[in-house]
Amino acid sequence: MTEEASEGSGGLATGLRDLADGEPPRMLDVKHIVHVGRSGLVRRRMAAISGGTVALVATGLAVGVLVPAGSAGRGGSAVGAGVPAATPSTTPAGAASPSGDAPLPAQVDPHDPAVTQWQFGYLPDGMGATGGGGGTAGGGTVGAYADSGFRLQLGQLNGEPELHQTTDGSAPTTKIPARVTGAVKALWLGYADDRVLQHTGIVGDFATLAWERPDGQWLRIDVAHAEKRADWQEQTLKAAAKVVRQDRSVPMPIKLSSVPKGFESMGASTTRDSGNATAELNFWTAPDHSSAPIVMIVAFKTGSWKIGDWVPPQNKNTCEDSNGLTVCVSSPVPEPGPLTDAGGAKGLLGRVTSLGNDPSHWTTAVLP
Repeated sequence: MTEEASEGSGGLATGLRDLADGEPPRMLDVKHIVHVGRSGLVRRRMAAISGGTVALVATGLAVGVLVPAGSAGRGGSAVGAGVPAATPSTTPAGAASPSGDAPLPAQVDPHDPAVTQWQFGYLPDGMGATGGGGGTAGGGTVGAYADSGFRLQLGQLNGEPELHQTTDGSAPTTKIPARVTGAVKALWLGYADDRVLQHTGIVGDFATLAWERPDGQWLRIDVAHAEKRADWQEQTLKAAAKVVRQDRSVPMPIKLSSVPKGFESMGASTTRDSGNATAELNFWTAPDHSSAPIVMIVAFKTGSWKIGDWVPPQNKNTCEDSNGLTVCVSSPVPEPGPLTDAGGAKGLLGRVTSLGNDPSHWTTAVLP
């Protein structure tokens, strides 16, 4: 592995998974969730959204990972978005509104496998969008943080959510009308007694807002640690009203000198929560994406995580520390042929440059 402290394009990011073959999103599958607190990976709450259906189980904050139906979902958290144009409490000049206006000009680097499609045009005082993740085929998840722990997570839906009962009562059971300026319809996903908030020990008080733009697109914002901000509901509604459509590349703390033959990018993600960088690159290693072995390159601030927090437990993990980051190759057993041909995990690590934990050194030139 090589070390480099390049200028990059600055900015922050976090992640999500790409869609197969450019097809429209069919399922929002949340298996590898948000980083919260010290090692804030929230695994216990899964969201499956197919044809507008929402099934929320267990506890935690549902965070979008777009994957094609039938694909092997492996990680892809999303906790922020590189949004250099948006400053807290302001709307970018010319920003599109929920009325379905034309999107802002794209800011996309073809060498970056992580692209987000929706951005915050407004954020409450003290908040910043600090990461993003997605893929060039569509979707993407964007998030913003306050030092207090208050979080807003933005993602898209395939339609109006449908609610289903769960035996433990953890899933939303009712739709509570909301008012998002410019939206056709807006609602909170509520619980018993018309409660908007649900509490867990992982992300505190959380809530989910969904709304439909006049162009027919449904979006959602997931709120975490609402108890940290008294005006969280008002600010969430205001942020929703100012969401803009714009494709943006996500700066990352790692880059590859070359991509092995037989590797195909699935998308990527990056976060920098509580000062700790994390990043993930996922690759299919066979043409049939529904059954292709998936090789992951995972990076995180050294000492802030364990590789087991990120990857399937059956995977083989090979890690090295470099420039303040621990970088790992995680792959199924037996090792996929394209990884073997590339010199195995050690050979792949040799193609990775660590840009460190400081986002001012990160780059969108992730792939050659």
